[in-house]
Amino acid sequence: MATENKERDKKREEYEEGLKKTLTPSLFGVLAGVISFFVVPNPASEDGLLIAILMILVQKFVYPFMHTSIKGAKDWIYISAITSLCWFIAFSLLLNLH
Repeated sequence: MATENKERDKKREEYEEGLKKTLTPSLFGVLAGVISFFVVPNPASEDGLLIAILMILVQKFVYPFMHTSIKGAKDWIYISAITSLCWFIAFSLLLNLH
């Protein structure tokens, strides 16, 4: 019975960590898209992408506050991909609405 509880707790912790590693980059990507839309005067410039890259780097300091461990390049590639894709979608949608 005790081992079942430990296994269930471990699975729950892994699930919560996975959610944090998915939702945080998504929110940072959308935030980067909104900032890019309001700050960058010319959408054809690469300045919007620079904002997305800065938001990826900011996440390095956010995860320790969330008690989430980032292990190696695989996690960073995942975080970078999710952030940049959410930035692209948010920025594109805002440009089309404008």
